[in-house]
Amino acid sequence: APDNYALEMAKTLKELEVPAIFFVNGHFLNTDEEKEQLKEIHEMGFEIGNHTYNHANLQKVDTDTQREEIVSLNDLIEDIIGERPKFFRAPHGANTDYVAEVVQEEGMVMMNWTYGYDYFEPYMDKEKIAQAMITGEGPEVGVSYSLLKPGANLLMHDREWTYEAIPDIVNGLREQGYEFVDPKLIQTP
Repeated sequence: APDNYALEMAKTLKELEVPAIFFVNGHFLNTDEEKEQLKEIHEMGFEIGNHTYNHANLQKVDTDTQREEIVSLNDLIEDIIGERPKFFRAPHGANTDYVAEVVQEEGMVMMNWTYGYDYFEPYMDKEKIAQAMITGEGPEVGVSYSLLKPGANLLMHDREWTYEAIPDIVNGLREQGYEFVDPKLIQTP
């Protein structure tokens, strides 16, 4: 985020009273309009997390680049919203020991996801992604059992089908008795 639907997704989540972390990439923060969208998402009460400047696979770049991908984005986010991110999520879940050191130095919590399917072609559809997120199952990609459990961290991207499915996902999870944790309650360094 913020690419095409992040602001609309934030508004929907706000209406549904669902807290979330919006992990951002620096390459989506080039224009004043993009920066204003990020500021608006933050002002709605959402946490802004670091997802690297260029969405680099951190396991495939040197340590200087790993540091630059993280710290330069923290600096940019701070310039835009007035605070540094408290959460970090590596692209592709590809962390390194050095990334862990930088994240710790920056005072962030390193996060990953329990499941997410909206980047797989079979789930690029409102109904299919809603069903997969509500059940935790992704049989079309080899997950024929549920990954949904208390404490699950659900991964969703700034995509049209995901945006359209948010109300169904939220309501489906609530119908099963799940609640959403406010990221502000997560202990940070």
